[in-house]
Amino acid sequence: MTMTSRRGKAAAGGLVFALGLSLGACGSDSSGSDGDVTLRVAWWGSQERHENFLSLIETYESENPGVTIEAEYSDSGGHWDRLATTTAGQDAPDVISFDKEHLFEYGGRGALLDLNTLDSMDTSDFPEASMGQGSLDGELYGLPFSQNAYTVIANEDLFADAGVELPDDAAWTWDDYYRITDEVATALGGEVRGSDYGEAGNATLEMWLGQNGESLYADDGSGIGYEPATASAWFAHLEHIRDSASGPSPDEFIEEMSGVFEEGRFLTNRTAMAFYYASQLPALEAAADSSMELLRPPSPTGDVAENGLAHIPSWFWGISSQSENTEAAGELLNFLSNDERVAETMLVSLGVPASGAAQETILPELDATGQEVVSFIGETSEESTFAPAPAPPGAGAVGGIVNRYMEEVLFSRLTPDEAAEQMTAEIEAELDRA
Repeated sequence: MTMTSRRGKAAAGGLVFALGLSLGACGSDSSGSDGDVTLRVAWWGSQERHENFLSLIETYESENPGVTIEAEYSDSGGHWDRLATTTAGQDAPDVISFDKEHLFEYGGRGALLDLNTLDSMDTSDFPEASMGQGSLDGELYGLPFSQNAYTVIANEDLFADAGVELPDDAAWTWDDYYRITDEVATALGGEVRGSDYGEAGNATLEMWLGQNGESLYADDGSGIGYEPATASAWFAHLEHIRDSASGPSPDEFIEEMSGVFEEGRFLTNRTAMAFYYASQLPALEAAADSSMELLRPPSPTGDVAENGLAHIPSWFWGISSQSENTEAAGELLNFLSNDERVAETMLVSLGVPASGAAQETILPELDATGQEVVSFIGETSEESTFAPAPAPPGAGAVGGIVNRYMEEVLFSRLTPDEAAEQMTAEIEAELDRA
């Protein structure tokens, strides 16, 4: 598997491969003089994800003579850097993968096609709530392939070694979290830490905001949706972890953020509890060779309805408005979103499929860990009351901004109040520029 940086800056260079040969005619809306169509598809991810998508593309080409697909893939940093460059140069790929932070960055600026305009699109099996997450002002810019939840994952083996019981995640509070992580770190000593800081800073912050009845963005897309005082309390929470027995040092935080993902503390059994997306559980268990368990986040009161656990689409497919083969791109997007072979290949690596039919397809194929992910998403979806506002144009830069201010607080260069005020002003300026 290709090792990638947590910050996604060790890009694989946007490597491009042309797969297959054009073999015959294709009824596209815009094609070459011989009827053949070439489509470019771009995504990010690990080497395993690349190999899976390449195999699926070969299948699609073999069943659709006349269609040649060029795959452009890298890690996340390389993906977004390349997409910004190609879009600005009027040379964007036809079919593009998105996360929620970047979808409206492009859709809101006219760079994506309204998928509702395509005759070839079939969205009948996708939940209305998920579809809403891919829509802006009534236009569907992203088809939500999968859904996920950002939550806590515990290393059961480290808990057993420490002689500490796993928490009751249906009733625990942040005070319980601080106590339990301190107990594990104290019992194991040495290199083992009880907790991380939640290195996907914007996701961790949004969870905290949701617990306090706020959201990172305003519902109407007009700007931020939180009070700086709430962000200040989150920064103080990070200080509490840093100053406790369980917390990594600021230097360890920097190492974690800039280092190789597969060599991170949680994946090498040096952290007992960490914040990740639920769908990452199988990969985390395999990398650490340890038993792990998904846990609901703690909340201020212990009420699961107030834990800020949000179920959000984790992978969107969109089509560039620059594409000259929109119907052919729509047919490919249909395959990537609806074909059962895609579900069987990807399983829960992109999140739990949003399509009910896809969920039924993968359940018999999943091992116990994969089934745990599906069960966790299903069970907690009935409890969750937090639905974060969609990320507006300009939100693509917010994750980096949040992580930078986390660093400022952890190194005591800014107080929580100072960091909250400055971070908020910078986020507002970024959204205003969009």
